[in-house]
Amino acid sequence: MGTLEWPKTTRWLHICLAVLMTFELMSELDMKAIWKRKGELHFRHLLFHAHMWVGMTTAVVIALFWLQIYYNEQVRAHLFPYRGTYLQNICADVAGMVKGYLPESGLRGGLPGLVQGFGLFAVTGMAFTGVTMFFLIPNFGVSAPIHIYQIPKKIHDYISEFVWVYWWVHISVALLHAFRSPRIPKIFKVW
Repeated sequence: MGTLEWPKTTRWLHICLAVLMTFELMSELDMKAIWKRKGELHFRHLLFHAHMWVGMTTAVVIALFWLQIYYNEQVRAHLFPYRGTYLQNICADVAGMVKGYLPESGLRGGLPGLVQGFGLFAVTGMAFTGVTMFFLIPNFGVSAPIHIYQIPKKIHDYISEFVWVYWWVHISVALLHAFRSPRIPKIFKVW
């Protein structure tokens, strides 16, 4: 089975998601909620609002990504390689990595698709809990939220650890592939 190229829509969504998620991860490092006023820099409060609104935009992009998956069988089979040739490619990829070979690029399922699918589940969980938190914060962060806010916040914080690991691994493996194969950077060629 030859590898298929990524659809342009998926490429655009990937770029948008990469930029937005990078902002979300970086902004959460130094933001502070508005209701925690004492001794905090205004920049930290600005980051909090930016994180909320960029997070809502990220949730829309993730929803569009799921629509793309729903309507495109190849993308769906790549991200969720649980049967057929796509599943067999996972074993072949692991065996190849033991021998020092990197998996091929493209819509072929295998280990890259499996890991990317897990990453999509993680950012979807972040988006779901983030949107829930957004609507539980009164006056867009000016006053402290109700107590039930802590439930999605704890889940959001927990999932963020997985997203951080995924972010670093995804970038590292993409760079490794880019150095070893000229095909990988083609995912960013959108014209």
